[in-house]
Amino acid sequence: MTYAVLTARLALAGVLLVSAVAKARSFQESRDMLDGLLRRLPRSGPGARRLARPAAYVLIAAEGATGLALLGPAQTVRPGLVVAAVLTAGFTAVAAWATVSRAEVSCACFGRPTARLGRRHVVRNAPLLGLAVLGLVGVGAARDASPELPAVVLCVVAAAVITLVTAFFDDIVDLLAGR
Repeated sequence: MTYAVLTARLALAGVLLVSAVAKARSFQESRDMLDGLLRRLPRSGPGARRLARPAAYVLIAAEGATGLALLGPAQTVRPGLVVAAVLTAGFTAVAAWATVSRAEVSCACFGRPTARLGRRHVVRNAPLLGLAVLGLVGVGAARDASPELPAVVLCVVAAAVITLVTAFFDDIVDLLAGR
């Protein structure tokens, strides 16, 4: 269980940190995505547009802080996993809502707008939510074991692959679809 938890921690940290940095670098696109989502919420008034900028800052900070917590000392891991689970559940719910409502919102989840937020993002986010739950379930068991270096290297490589596939998921889907 130690290695599964370590891989989950590293993968979630990688995804969240890459996402936070990409959103910060493409702040306007991230703000536009949040603006599009906020304006489509039920009962959103004209003030919803003003919330997009602060919401983008909060989202970037939450992703970055959570990623760092997952990489941090033992006492930050469980709270990091809880917040990672909440964030990924929220991202998955928003993608599901966009799919059902057919909202025309571009996904700038990793900074640059790629595809319309929808089903592919539910498919992308569901395993991340699974990783967060796996980490939470196994974090207690993993605390007492000391991992071996070759296994840690394998965990790092697996986490890097998960991070890359997640960050470039839209590009991969488009490539496989022949777009």
